[in-house]
Amino acid sequence: MTYLSLALATIPVLVFLAAQDLKERMIYSFPVLFLSGAWAAHSVILYKDNPIFVITAWSATIALFTAYKISGMWGDGDSDMWLLFTGIILSTFDLKNMLQFGFVVCILLVGVQGIALIAGLIEAAIKKRKLDRHSDIAVVPGFAMILIMVILYGISREVSIL
Repeated sequence: MTYLSLALATIPVLVFLAAQDLKERMIYSFPVLFLSGAWAAHSVILYKDNPIFVITAWSATIALFTAYKISGMWGDGDSDMWLLFTGIILSTFDLKNMLQFGFVVCILLVGVQGIALIAGLIEAAIKKRKLDRHSDIAVVPGFAMILIMVILYGISREVSIL
């Protein structure tokens, strides 16, 4: 039931943030950080029988989050989405070890970046701009689409459709 509640609270926020990032190239971090905390708590409860794994997964996530913040590689909102990304992944998939966690994160992150690139190409075509390596691309829409698909998969598991 907790998963469904978090899912129903998260999906509209993801849609709003994706639209906001496309429009303004910034997002409000508060809802992301609040939801990240809720999903993190949910994941910790789910993995209470495997504390080493969940501590290691969250430690790696926080280390990467800190690196993203310090390096400025991603915007602050994109880095905040990274925390939400991990919370939802850990709460949705029944992962047993860091190898599985890393594999799922990498595959889904490729999807995030691919969708962000496609959105950037469409946006560049609409605005009649050339897309190059210095172009500003909205990453949150990629996160939003992938996370919504992951959440829908998780809902289907919760209600035993799959």
